[in-house]
Amino acid sequence: MVFRPQAEFRKRPYSPEMDAFTTEYAAEGREPRQEIEVAIVEPPEEVAKRLRLQPVELVAVRKRVRNLDGEPFNINDSYFPLALVRDSEIMRPEDIARGANQVLAELGYRQDRALDELYIRMPTPEQVHRLDLGPGTPVGIHVVTQQTGSL
Repeated sequence: MVFRPQAEFRKRPYSPEMDAFTTEYAAEGREPRQEIEVAIVEPPEEVAKRLRLQPVELVAVRKRVRNLDGEPFNINDSYFPLALVRDSEIMRPEDIARGANQVLAELGYRQDRALDELYIRMPTPEQVHRLDLGPGTPVGIHVVTQQTGSL
């Protein structure tokens, strides 16, 4: 596994049609695809704590299942304070070629640091379903909490 946590902050020469996930794996000759859902929800307790939300604040969640060569590859769920992204393209269930971090920067919330945490554990029933996992298959969890100077 190659892990480059600071890659999120580098300038990207991606095409307007393809996001980083699609561009990088297509360049390797793989067939990337992702399904994206966007919803407004009450945040799970851990998300509310990480985002330092008030008890009544809602979040927008972008839920993605990413596939490589027709097989589920990973789940990538991103939570955003609804007040920050309500009228942005983050609310649309489609690829954001330049990335959500760039959208946030354009909204005045440039991300300048992140905390990366890695965990290995058994999946939740939802993760088993979304990833089509067989019995006894552990998952790697990568939690990124990004911060801005504006929050």
